Amino acid sequence: MTVWGLSPLDDDDCIDFIYEVRAKGLLAIERALEAARYRDSRPEQHAEGFAAAYIVVAIVTKDAEVVSAETLALKPNREHVEACKAVLRIIFDRGDEYMSRWFEMGDEVVGLKGQQFTLMAKVLGFDPEDAIVSGDLLHGKAPAEQAPGAGSWQTQRIANLQLLQTRNEMKDDFEADHKVDHMFACSTDAMAKEVMDALKEDFELEGPTFLPAESENPECWAVVASKHYPPNFENTWGYTLRMFDVAKKTGAEYDGWGAPIIKRKRAWFGR
Repeated sequence: MTVWGLSPLDDDDCIDFIYEVRAKGLLAIERALEAARYRDSRPEQHAEGFAAAYIVVAIVTKDAEVVSAETLALKPNREHVEACKAVLRIIFDRGDEYMSRWFEMGDEVVGLKGQQFTLMAKVLGFDPEDAIVSGDLLHGKAPAEQAPGAGSWQTQRIANLQLLQTRNEMKDDFEADHKVDHMFACSTDAMAKEVMDALKEDFELEGPTFLPAESENPECWAVVASKHYPPNFENTWGYTLRMFDVAKKTGAEYDGWGAPIIKRKRAWFGR
């Protein structure tokens, strides 16, 4: 998976969880905290559990820079706080595979991550050096891995990787500016206009275009948002995350991106 910042929320594994919290509140936090507390919990479950604890700490400290006003209004209880402590102790003790995402960024980042962990422990009221205690680990097995659902970030992430691989095999020049089109399918004209309002300052827009029902596809209003940039890995993640967020906020379906192939120039040596 990909991480792009120190925040536990800056992680591919946590994007869908963030939207789950927006939709389900404490129920989502409870699910993530529980899933991270088994002996066989996977790295992505540790990622969500750590993120859940991070959100609880933000709520306790009223940190409006970390979470939205709606999330700040949630009221975690003592059981939530105790579950956060358990998750952090477990990850500190046996979450090396999850924490290695930051270890790869160098000693400075590892130090900052340690400071973050210590601060979270202080807010929650325990010593970060504490070992796992009785009751931290839950009996049984962690919830089984689920196939990514339609409209999830994990599905979009897989589509991104497949498209980038195909374009690389076609010798696309990832560092050249391309006109990249991002497509949305909207169930109403009003929804399409919401999408356009969200993107009008930074993108060239086409639509809304009404498309009648065809085969298994219902009628919709299509919007295309275009921008010139190199479609490399970093840009692809950044822009598709933005489009994914717009889709979640408006209720539209993000239908992916495309761009013409620009062949890499062949390098000639010794001539």
